[in-house]
Parts: sequence; C-alpha cells; structure tokens
Amino acid sequence: MKFFATAPNGLSELLKEELQALGAQSVKAQPRGVSFEGGLIDGYRACLWSRLANHVYLVLLETELDTQEDLYASVRALDWSRHMTEDHSFAISFTGKGMGIEHTHFGALKIKDAIVDFFRDTTGHRPAVDREYPDIQLHGHLNRNQFTLSLDLSGHSLHQRGYREGQQVKAPLKENVAAAILIRSGWPEIAAQEGALVDPMCGSGTFLIEAAMIASDTAPGLAKAHNMGFLSWLGHQREIWDGLVKDAEQREAAGLVNIPPIFGSDAHAGAVKIARQAVQQAGYADVIEVQMLPVNQAHPQPELQPGLVVTNPPYGERLGEEDEVKALYVQIGETLKRQFVGWQAAVLTCNKELGLYLGLKAKRDHAFFNGAMECKLFRFEVEEEFFRQPALKAGADLASEVEMSMADLANTEGAQMFANRLRKNLKTLRKWADRNKVFAYRVYDADMPEYALAIDYYHTLEAGEWLVVNEYAAPKTVNAAKAKRRLYEAMAVLPEVFGITAEKVVYKVRQKQKGTSQYEKLEERKDYFTIIENDTKVRVNFTDYLDTGLFLDHRDVRALVAKLAKGKDLLNLFCYTATATAQAAVAGAKNSLSVDMSKTYLYWAKHNFMTNNIDLRHHQLLQEDVVAWLKNPPKMEPFDVIFLDPPSFSTSKRMEGVLDIQRDHVELIEQAGALLAEGGVLVFSNNMQKFKLDTDALSGWQIEDITRKTLPEDFKRSPKIHQAWLLSKS
Repeated sequence: MKFFATAPNGLSELLKEELQALGAQSVKAQPRGVSFEGGLIDGYRACLWSRLANHVYLVLLETELDTQEDLYASVRALDWSRHMTEDHSFAISFTGKGMGIEHTHFGALKIKDAIVDFFRDTTGHRPAVDREYPDIQLHGHLNRNQFTLSLDLSGHSLHQRGYREGQQVKAPLKENVAAAILIRSGWPEIAAQEGALVDPMCGSGTFLIEAAMIASDTAPGLAKAHNMGFLSWLGHQREIWDGLVKDAEQREAAGLVNIPPIFGSDAHAGAVKIARQAVQQAGYADVIEVQMLPVNQAHPQPELQPGLVVTNPPYGERLGEEDEVKALYVQIGETLKRQFVGWQAAVLTCNKELGLYLGLKAKRDHAFFNGAMECKLFRFEVEEEFFRQPALKAGADLASEVEMSMADLANTEGAQMFANRLRKNLKTLRKWADRNKVFAYRVYDADMPEYALAIDYYHTLEAGEWLVVNEYAAPKTVNAAKAKRRLYEAMAVLPEVFGITAEKVVYKVRQKQKGTSQYEKLEERKDYFTIIENDTKVRVNFTDYLDTGLFLDHRDVRALVAKLAKGKDLLNLFCYTATATAQAAVAGAKNSLSVDMSKTYLYWAKHNFMTNNIDLRHHQLLQEDVVAWLKNPPKMEPFDVIFLDPPSFSTSKRMEGVLDIQRDHVELIEQAGALLAEGGVLVFSNNMQKFKLDTDALSGWQIEDITRKTLPEDFKRSPKIHQAWLLSKS
C-alpha cells in the first residue's frame, strides 16, 4: 500500500526520520509531507504514533489525466463497494489545479458526482454528503495532469491530541510543532537520562504535555484511538488496530512509572489556569507542576537532574511591543545564566534578532514554522563559556536600554562597587565645584581599570543635570563579554547615583582619534543646551558629535587666556567652538579673531557669541585652513595674546598636507609668533600624551611650562590629559 503523511511547513525531513523509525518503507520527503509504503499496519502505526504528521492518507488512485473529463471517469471506475456502502456518508477535500480546473470546489464536485453515480448505478441508492461528521473522508490532489485520490485514515488532524477539548486558546503552538521542537532539542535523550524539563513561559502548557507524552512513551493518537477516520471504512482490519492500541496502552503504563520531573510557570494567571486544565485532561496532573511565576523568578528545584529549558516567548508582532519584548528576552537570558548552568536550553522565536538579546551563544539553530510564520529555534548549552552580553543598541541611549532590559544589573556586586566609587568621588568634587562655580566637570576617569569609562557631569540652564559617558575602547586582551557586562552594570547604576533619569545619560565610545574623526557627526538630534563656565554661557551638544563642544580639561587654560586678553587683542587659532574667545570677550577683551576650517564649528562659535551678546564687529570668526593661513597671513595689526591649541594629528581633505603636531609645532609657533605684538604672550597647548616641546629649536622664546597650573581638580588623576606653555619673545 502507498501512503502520504502531511506535515507542518518545514517538518518533512523530521517526519521522514520518524516514519522510518516506525518501520515504514520507501520513505521520501516531499514539500508537503512524506510518502511511504508498507502494509495497512504501517498506516495504522503512523496514525497512532506519529507526533509530527497532520494527516495520514491511504492512496486509492494515482493516474495521469488527458482531459478534464478523465477526472470523473477515473474516479467512477474504482470499485467503491470495497470502501463504503450507500449508507455511508462521505466528504471530499481537494487541493491543486490543472487541466482547466482552477477551483477546489469544482474538483471536489467532480469526485463527488463520480462516487454518487457509482452507487446509483450499482445499488439504485446514493450515499449522502456530510461535511461535518462524515463516515468516510476522501482527499483529491491535482498537480497539472497528475491526479491522486486518497482515503484520510486519521480523519482529523493528528495535532489534535484530545487534551484541548473545550478550550479556547489564543494562538497556541500546535501540538505536533511543539513535539518537533522537543525532538530537535534532544528531549527524548535527556528524558531517557532522567533529566528534568522546565518551561518558564509555559502559556497553555503545550510543551509540558508533549514532553510528558514523549518521556512516558505515550502514543499521541491513543486518546483518540476510538475516533480515527478509518473506523467506518470497509477495508478496516479491526484486529490489527486493536493490537496496536493494546500495545500502546501497555507501553504508556510502563513509561509513566519513570517519567522525569516536568515544571511549567507563567506570569499570567489565565495562562496558568488553562495549562493546569490541559494537564488535567491529558492525565498528567500528578506528573506536571504548573506555577504562577514571572520569568526572572523561574528556577529548578535543587534535587533536579539538569535537563532541558524550553520556551516559546512572545516576539512582539504588534506595533509598539518591540522594546518590551527585548527586555523580556534579556530577562530570559539572565535567568538561564543565573539559575540553569549545566542545562540545555531551546528558545523558539519568530523574530530571530531577538535571540541576540538572550546573551548566550547558540550551539545551533533550526528553521521552524508556527503556522505561516517563519521562526528560529535557538539551542544553547548553558555554560559560562557561551555567555555573552545581550545585544543592546549601543547608541547614545544605552542607559535607557539597560534600564528597560537589565535593571537587575544595578544590584550586582560589581555595579554596587562601581556606584560606591562614584559616590566617593562626588563627595569631594561637588564641594569643590560649588565653591568654584564649576557647572561641568569630570566625575570619573577609569578610576577602576575594569570599568574603563570617562564620565562628565553637566548642569544645564535649560534641562538640569546630564551625564556624558565615554567608554574607552578595550584592548583585544580583555574579554569582550565581561567588558560589555561591566559597561551595562555602570549604566544601570548611574541614574540612581546622580538622581537623574536614564534619558539624561548619554553614551559614546572613545577610541584613539585619527585625523578629524573627533569632529565627525554621530547623530543629528540638534539638541543644544547652555552651561556656565568662567562666567560665560557656553552651548553644548551631548549627542551629535564625539565631543560636546567643550573640552573640560582646558577649563583653566581658557580662564588664563581670558585673563591675559582683558583689554587686549586676541588671536585664537584652531578655535573649535571659540569658547576661549567667548570667555575672553566676556572678560573684557578689546578685539579678537578666531580661525578654524570647520564651517560647522564656526557656526556653533557664532551662537556662543550671540548667547553672550558679544559684538561680532569686534570679535570676528574666519573659516580658513589654519596651517595654510599661517604661511601667508593677510596684513593686520599684531595681537597681544595668541591662543594656539592645535589637534595632535589631522588629515582633513580641506587641509594642505598632513598636520603632525610633534613634527610641526616649532614651525606653527614661529609662524604664529610673527603675528604677536611686542610684549605679547602666546599660550600653546595640546592633548598629545607623548608630546615633547622642542625647546632647543625655540631658543628665541621665553618658555614657561604651565601644565600643572592649568590641570583642574577634576583631572588630577589624569596628569597627561594635556600640556600647556606660556611663550613670549626673548
């Protein structure tokens, strides 16, 4: 006999393996299911024991049609008296198309007419059609001109085991898909070794019951053995079927004795109630325990043998659920890593990107379908070597992501240790800042090497307190997962320590700068705020660029420039946002010229001037390549004070050549010195840690190293943050 077992989408290969294990012959996987051959007992065995099939069909007719009329003729030619009588009711389903047959109803009608005419011609009576409860169910399939007519042996879809009778469950995972997931996850082998099973988001309990059926060697069709489609079929061999059922009952009785512990939990009372009801109807109330627990409280009993954690969490198919679901996946991953080390885990999701939020490296994944939705089954070994940090979006809003997804990290030992260091720093720095009217300062600078962050505090006029967190890129020798976890721990405690919302904590990664990368745009929010520094209003932007528009370590350098320029003329070269010029103007500088090649930063500088009501006729901004401009400056009155604060290295497309401050500083100083008035002073500074001033080449200058004098209290831990000198002509 020839049979065909239909399968859920994507499970044909797995069903093929199952049918081969059941003894079927000539087993071939096809897109819609699996064809196989054998005796009637093999068809019966598939109906009783297949955990994966939807329907099992016995092929009655396979033929090639030449015309549309051949469909009727080929069905009419069968001896239907071998299968049914005129007193049987029947129903017909039809799929496919060809030979001009485009509608399934038309194909089914042709088959129905042929069967009715057979009985009318041979007995004078016709059997009735009953679409609801037929005695015989037939299925026709047409693929171009290839026609197959089969008897539906199972009658109902085999995923309907019987334990959901009377339940109205919203979008449950089909029983045969759940069984396939358990098989793919290695549950049969784990159960045989007495490993336990836990589903921390069990929903209606499908995984729990299917796991119990597999572990107890229960035939999935046993509960509906009295309701198979072939029981009214004239070809039915009762003795064979009864023997299979009796054997299945004996195997179940023996299997129930050694079934391992199975636990389910869910945060929703309604789901727990439905799961318990299904467990009761399936006959596993004394085997399966279901509790009401949130996923982050799920845990195995101490005496349990490590086994399998399997779950099918939500995947945010509705608009607006994405962030909430990400947080849920982070919780699942944290629960696995905290409570289930040594276990196997399997998580089904129809949004594979959510798998990254579990924070575990999958040992393998499998494609599955839940209905029409394509899903991924991720399988894990819950061992520390596979732990990763969840793939939170590491943008400016990282603190908000951590707060939403990993709030528990704030309570870890490392996070509290980091928080204590911050509080210790603040205790001293806040008193200093209040005393000196400092509204933007560094509160932490990799004080603990494992938490490699620089944290700057800003008090803005418009929106109160903000934090800007720069992460120093970790060397390759540092474990990336551990570094990421420490970052998340730090971000988790910052809002609490500073008493601000997570939305006011801005995160960036600080790497070794090359060329003008520090000026490159990161985002485009255009949110500007105002702080006070040295009695001057300064505009800052926390998100759009790597730097905020204000280098905090130069606070005292700017104050010195402003003091020196009072009542005098100032030239500010490589002026950036011209904050030093603005402060000098507020302090009483007569005139100034600020030069930079960035149109963006000069526009920013202009707004710094306007915010302080600085007269743009006396304080001018010039967009030029400073290096080229110094080589051939226009004729102008000399300046009393020159502030020269070049980048360490620059390869801007708008520059002529490459600026290397170690190589080029003597030439720059000499060229700037040509614009210095008699008795004037040049303030030279830079942030290159290994920079060495060539005093021999600058023998015509009086030089004073003011690095220590200009190092603010909040940067005392970083003495190499900048270097600065006062130069005047001998």
